[in-house]
Amino acid sequence: MQSIPQSIRASLFVMILALGCMTGITSASAARVQWYVEVLTDPISKQPILEARILTQEGYSFKLMRLNDNSIWGEFNLPRSSQAMLTSDRLPTYQIDGNDPIDLDELKKLEVGSEPTLYKIAGRAIQFIIWGDARRGFIPPVLRQMMLGENIHVTYYTILGEQLRAELTLRRANQAIAQFLKVKPLDPEADAFEEPAESFSLIAKRFQELCDDLRFTGNDTDYTRCRDLFFTCSETPGQTADSFKKCLGFEPRRLQPATPAGGGDKAAAPKS
Repeated sequence: MQSIPQSIRASLFVMILALGCMTGITSASAARVQWYVEVLTDPISKQPILEARILTQEGYSFKLMRLNDNSIWGEFNLPRSSQAMLTSDRLPTYQIDGNDPIDLDELKKLEVGSEPTLYKIAGRAIQFIIWGDARRGFIPPVLRQMMLGENIHVTYYTILGEQLRAELTLRRANQAIAQFLKVKPLDPEADAFEEPAESFSLIAKRFQELCDDLRFTGNDTDYTRCRDLFFTCSETPGQTADSFKKCLGFEPRRLQPATPAGGGDKAAAPKS
């Protein structure tokens, strides 16, 4: 068997070494993909504004921001290199690890006017409400899941009718989101147990399912009162998930609405 000349062996060694270095660089780069906090400046008050965000190697991004009314919003962006555009016909669904998925399409049922106020789509990006009134020091359940989780799985839909998926790491989300909310990071062991997150959309979905069931009881009045109550509560400004449940007199886990405070007769008629 003919031996390989020394010059060729040297060249092969250099190539193998270079490939090894490139692999190491790629692995190190992937390990650095993590959540961080960006400090912005309010253009009016000139006060610092914190945002927690992540940008993946594929170009997907997810960020959290707080508005002046204390509502917390999320923003999901497709890569700049992507030719796909998000559609408003079917909003994305996101899920933290094995927790219940959160379907943003349910936000449409909470809208009252013709123009959406709880979400906004612009090309490759969607902004959406996460919590209505998060006072300083409070950790909304969905953000608690993020702080203790490992990955966010996003299913999104394009204007061409495609259904695509993205995965974003939650590496260092605990520290970044804690800084964003101005709270202490959670202890993965002591704070791991938490009731399932109950967002506006989840409460609305389950309550409306119960209202729909009332259509088959033979009493149209029950269905009408149920729907009237839903619209009255959903139109209340500054509604949080907890106050939304109290207004409805409804606990999603009980499978039936409780008798609302003040009775259902005072509910206003739904808007057309």
